[in-house]
Amino acid sequence: MHRSLKIAGLLFLAALTLCSCSSISVVQTWRNPTLHPPRLHKILVVSITKKDVNRPVYEDVLAGELAKHGIAAVPSHTLIPSGERSGRDALDRAVKKSGADSVLTLQTIKVERQTTVEPGLVNPYPGYWYPEAFPAWDLYGYYGSMPGPTYISTFDIATMQVNIFDTVTGKLIWAATVTSSEPGNVISVAKDVGNMVYEALAKEQLL
Repeated sequence: MHRSLKIAGLLFLAALTLCSCSSISVVQTWRNPTLHPPRLHKILVVSITKKDVNRPVYEDVLAGELAKHGIAAVPSHTLIPSGERSGRDALDRAVKKSGADSVLTLQTIKVERQTTVEPGLVNPYPGYWYPEAFPAWDLYGYYGSMPGPTYISTFDIATMQVNIFDTVTGKLIWAATVTSSEPGNVISVAKDVGNMVYEALAKEQLL
């Protein structure tokens, strides 16, 4: 009975851990110490990507996450259609049409392939061979484990740059470098970037 409750508790904690995992890791952030703009009220979201199909997804999801926190955000693809040259002039026109006081850009800087090798271990006894009468006996730890098959996993790590510019001066207000082991999961990455941006801007008292 006690063992069943213990296992259920561990499974519950594991589920919570999985649910709370973020698809991104913040490497570093920077705040312009010489620029003190008014609090940001409306952000134009611009995804700089080689795949046009990913651009509206990044921008819509990121803008949606900011909106959940009460920040007005406009996806740039609604003002600069895919295929149109998104130079400085197009961006200036989008800023004026949107009425944004800041521009958030998201860009993948590089993607690196990494490989991990983990030696496998197997328990010498099945789970049912654990005496209920002596729950304190760590038989698995006492007898140890035997070598098992080696596990090799390959995955991509994407490094992304997030910048926020002031539309009045054109200067950089805030920046962050993040990494993601799930670069293909565009929706998850965009959501986590949106939450990270909100928390960082709130901490910097820019909202």
